[in-house]
Amino acid sequence: MLRLILIFLFVKSSYQQESPKVNPFAPLIKPLIGGKSSFTCQALTGSLPLKISWFKDGQEINQMESTRIRTNEDVSIFMIDSIKSSHSGNYSCVMSNRFGADTYSIELKVEGPPNWIIKPENSQIRYGDNGIFKCSASGYPKPTISWKVMKGSSWLSVNQLSDPSLTVNNQHELIIENAKHANKYACQVTNGIEPNLWNEFQVSIEGFPAKLKNKNTASSSVSVKKGNKLEIDCEVEGDKPINMNWIKNSITQNKFDNPRLDINELPTVDGIKSILTIKSADSVDDGVYQCQAENKYGKDEKTIKVTIVEPPPSPQSFMVHQAWSRSVNVGWSKLSSSSSKTPILGYVIRYWKTSSPGINEQLHEVNVSASMNSYLIKDIEPGTMFEATLMAVNEVGLGSPSRVISFTTGEEEPSSAPVDLVATPRGPSTIRITWRPPPRDSHNGKLLGYYVGYRRADDYKSTHFFKTVDSLGPNVTHEYLLTSLTKATDYSITVKAFNSAGSGPAYQEITVATLAGDVAPSPRLHITQTTVDSITLKYTLPQGALGSIDHLDLHFKEDDEPHWRSIDFFFDGKETAEYTLSGLNPSMVYKFYLTASNSHGASDPSSIVTAKTSRPARDAFTFGSVFDPASDAFGSYWNMITVLSITIAVAIIIIVIVIAFVFVRKAQLEAATKPAYEFSLASQAGTLGYNQSIPPTGTVRRFVDIDVNTNKPLMHGSLVDEYPTPYSKLTVDGNNKHSVLVDHNHVYDCPR
Repeated sequence: MLRLILIFLFVKSSYQQESPKVNPFAPLIKPLIGGKSSFTCQALTGSLPLKISWFKDGQEINQMESTRIRTNEDVSIFMIDSIKSSHSGNYSCVMSNRFGADTYSIELKVEGPPNWIIKPENSQIRYGDNGIFKCSASGYPKPTISWKVMKGSSWLSVNQLSDPSLTVNNQHELIIENAKHANKYACQVTNGIEPNLWNEFQVSIEGFPAKLKNKNTASSSVSVKKGNKLEIDCEVEGDKPINMNWIKNSITQNKFDNPRLDINELPTVDGIKSILTIKSADSVDDGVYQCQAENKYGKDEKTIKVTIVEPPPSPQSFMVHQAWSRSVNVGWSKLSSSSSKTPILGYVIRYWKTSSPGINEQLHEVNVSASMNSYLIKDIEPGTMFEATLMAVNEVGLGSPSRVISFTTGEEEPSSAPVDLVATPRGPSTIRITWRPPPRDSHNGKLLGYYVGYRRADDYKSTHFFKTVDSLGPNVTHEYLLTSLTKATDYSITVKAFNSAGSGPAYQEITVATLAGDVAPSPRLHITQTTVDSITLKYTLPQGALGSIDHLDLHFKEDDEPHWRSIDFFFDGKETAEYTLSGLNPSMVYKFYLTASNSHGASDPSSIVTAKTSRPARDAFTFGSVFDPASDAFGSYWNMITVLSITIAVAIIIIVIVIAFVFVRKAQLEAATKPAYEFSLASQAGTLGYNQSIPPTGTVRRFVDIDVNTNKPLMHGSLVDEYPTPYSKLTVDGNNKHSVLVDHNHVYDCPR
């Protein structure tokens, strides 16, 4: 029945020739993502034929994903088979015939992420023009649009910037006014449902005139030290190609006219960078430079002032006004403004101690204001020689130093006592005293000598008697022999140093007792025979000395060794005897001396004797007159061959001998590392056997200052007797040939 009514109305409207009227419609069910929905557009009135069209958001729908359209004469059905968030929007059905048209619209709201309607794309804007960019999307809830701009490496919101050239209007469009710089922008769309939409696009500037960057910065003025590299640059932005020129004093600069100059151009994101370089700047490079940039849209210019500066000259009249013990006042003439292109910023005083000519200690520096021309150097050591120099400072750095001046501070008494005080009894009436100087930094001047004090240890009320001893140097051991003392008596010993200002503190008292008996008298020592690897020595005791000697000690060393070695002689009660040291190095100089000991200590040393082992016979081998000038050996080819053959044969023999000698010496050296008492052995006949075991005896062996690291054998050669000074004058310091000090490792520093 309904069908008949519709047909009747249609026929009636056809005859009446009416314009169409669309019947309002709505979706049949609530739209859900993944579900289905449809709209039916039907004419209430209108003459046939009718044209029916569907639109979404103002755009005619020809084909859309997951949609279908079925249209009859006056009815059209729009169907969505699988609803998505992108299907949200305004849908319109438009009916028209030749008499008119009618439309009906309905909004379909599907909750889901936004979908693009318009995405901004890369664009070009002419320099100085405006640009408008649109960004829109559909979705439910309604999407929000925000604009971003790239600044450096970060995205910033356009609304947060105070850039008047970037604005967003009420239609959410981005407007770029008076565009001058290319940049990257982005449109972001969100509606609270992921995923959000993001689209980046590049805006480039077309017709960008050449424009120099940083025209009014500190880089427009450059100071360069003479001789250093000068480098100035200009960075220009604009459309390429860009022409760059450097001009100085109206003359274009190029590397063809000036071989010291080089110009390089590097591409940048917005244009190019031109760098002018002079490898070694000179005063002629001083001046004003213009950097000119030009392209077809415009030109620009930048001025750079170049100043070639040098360090300030040497200050004049640097001198000492007055010196005290711990301070000195120095002065100088101030440099004038005409002597330096840049202002003097200050002065630097450098001073140092000179312990001896050519030996300088720690360097000290003092910075002084430019307004001063004198300075008081404080907290320096008294009685010390110093050297000093002065330099001016400008923006380049330190200038040339002034002349070096020398000064010596006044002396003060030594502030420390001597060190390592040792007192050793040397007999019933003699005490040997040794000590070392106070620390160097406490001398407070030049040490002139020492006061050696002594008194009986039990006489507390008496003051010390002092003996004066001259100083031998700042780094050597001193000694003094106190004589005419009382037998078997305790004495209190001290020592203090003095200089021209007075004496310093005394060393803490030490106590030592003189011996109750006499030490043995000094023996005599002679060389009787030398061979390639042995030396025979003979000793003689003073008349009547047998009863006061317990044993003898032989002290020896190779000529180049720094320390003495010692071994025991097996004293058999004879006034004279010979001993042979074997296993020595050939052609080597050896030194010897002998001491005698008893229960009270060791005697003074004998005279030092020197001997040299013989040279091996093979070393004396010569070829003789192989090439006799009087013969015709060189006139014959065959004689030459004969001579050459003999030479080669002799060379082979020498090589074999050397190899054999090396192995023999190695065996000897390994054997020589045994204890010293195995090194030599005194037999009943007076011969020291090499590497023989020692028979047990009742004598207690003593090993004093034996060089356990030395495994060289002993000596060689011609007999030379030396007659040294007495014990207290024995020279043991190889660096000071006039020293009267005894090495602490010397056997007589350790009496038994």
